[in-house]
Amino acid sequence: MTGGLGERYLWAMRWTLFGLPLLVLGCWGQGEEPPGEPIGTFNAVGFMVEQSCGAAVPAPDPLQLDFELRSESNGRAYWQRLGGGMFAGIEKDGEFTFQVSQSWMVVEPDRFRGFVGCSVTQRDIFTFVVETLDVETDSDAGIVDGGVEDAGVKDAGVEDAGVEDAGVEDGGVDEESDAGVEPVLLTLTGSQITEIIPLTGSDCTPAVAALGGPFLALPCRVEYVLSGEGIAINVE
Repeated sequence: MTGGLGERYLWAMRWTLFGLPLLVLGCWGQGEEPPGEPIGTFNAVGFMVEQSCGAAVPAPDPLQLDFELRSESNGRAYWQRLGGGMFAGIEKDGEFTFQVSQSWMVVEPDRFRGFVGCSVTQRDIFTFVVETLDVETDSDAGIVDGGVEDAGVKDAGVEDAGVEDAGVEDGGVDEESDAGVEPVLLTLTGSQITEIIPLTGSDCTPAVAALGGPFLALPCRVEYVLSGEGIAINVE
C-alpha cells in the first residue's frame, strides 16, 4: 500500500489553501472591478465548537476574519477577505451563504496490493445573518425622560430666541445630513462548517490516526460559531 507522509502533508496543505475562509466558489479576479453593491466591512471571530478531524485540518481557535460583503439585486452575494480574493454566494433576507464541495485523493490506490485508495469529499459552508444595530435603544435609556424637555429648555426661549431663524436649518445642517455623518453599525452571527466524507468505494482506513494517518476520524467535521460587527458602506 502506498500513501506515506508526503501524501498526508499534501492533504493538509490543500485544506489550508482551499478550505474556508478561503472559498473557491466563484473566485473573482484581483484586477477586475468588484461586482455588486457594497454592504459593509466586518470584523468577526469564530470559536471552535467541534473538531473531529485532527491534525489533517489545521484549524485555528479562535478564527479571526476581516472581510467585505457585496450583493446584487438578484440575490447574488460576494465575500472578500481584506487583501484577498473575492468569492460568490447567495443572499436572501439578510442571510448569506457561501458553499463549496470538492473531492481530493488522500491516499493513492495500489493495484499491486489490491488497495483501492482513499478519496474524500470536502464540503465547506459559511453562513451568517447580517442585521442593523438598533442604536435607538439609547433614547429608551432615559435621554428624553432625563428632563431635557421638562427642565424648561423650550420654555426658556430657545425656540423663540431665533435659533431656527438664525439659519441653522438653512445652513444645511438638517436631519438628513446629520444622519449621514453617523456610521450605520451592523452585527453578524453565523457559523462555518467543514465536513470531510470518504467517497463511496474508498478505503480510508490507513488515513485515520489509529493506523498512523493524519485524520482523527473519517468522516469528520470542524465547526465554528461566528459573531462580529461591521460598518455599512455608504455608496452615495
